[in-house]
Amino acid sequence: MTRSDPGQWISVQNNEGRWSVWPAELPVPAGWRAMSAAASREACLAEIETRWTDPRPNSLKEATS
Repeated sequence: MTRSDPGQWISVQNNEGRWSVWPAELPVPAGWRAMSAAASREACLAEIETRWTDPRPNSLKEATS
């Protein structure tokens, strides 16, 4: 990963379907995967708001299906 401009963030998601923002210049932590290109924090939060419609963890969704 190349260094991004200061103030750049990415949207990340873990295996349980939880979302977060992460500084683009840092390696994505273990157990998480990058889900967006580098953007402003506000843009990443807006993307998460539209994509993360059910805050329950995946394991709970599967158990109640």
